[in-house]
Amino acid sequence: NLVYLNQNLLMLPCRKQLVYINFQVFRKQLLHGNVHDPGAAMLGGICGHAGLFSTANDLAKIMQMYLNGGSYGGTKFFNPETIDLFTTSPFLDNYNRRALGFDKPQMDYEKEGPTCKCVSGVSFGHTGFTGAIAWADPEEQIVYIFLSNRIHPDQDNTKLIKMNVRTDIQQAIYDAIIK
Repeated sequence: NLVYLNQNLLMLPCRKQLVYINFQVFRKQLLHGNVHDPGAAMLGGICGHAGLFSTANDLAKIMQMYLNGGSYGGTKFFNPETIDLFTTSPFLDNYNRRALGFDKPQMDYEKEGPTCKCVSGVSFGHTGFTGAIAWADPEEQIVYIFLSNRIHPDQDNTKLIKMNVRTDIQQAIYDAIIK
């Protein structure tokens, strides 16, 4: 269904709004309006972990629905037990920061993770190949959305990661809200 949460969250950007990405290593062509993640491309461009085209506002609605235990706008989409199942890590090992449906924070702070070190252990989210992140923290009731295209002008661009842009912005949000 292309109209998720009955909120008309489908985003089909105008072609002139899309940035061309030059993929020389894997697909050897310019990509325009197609999923960039090579793993998703190998699956035909449609898979559960990549290929999201959306707005920050629409992603925030989806993440808020997860924080609400599966409900949004007065409508129940998932049972709270389903949300708990997909956002709780069944693994007790610090080397695995995955829940069944989402990433979890890196609790061993000696290692780099997808978030700043300020998020709670119950937080969850997803980071994308192009540098985007959608993260929710039930303990603090914070939703963090960061959309980017870190692979512009090409897939070798790692500045976003090396400069800790996503985690530094997330830290600034927590610092401003939680005092």
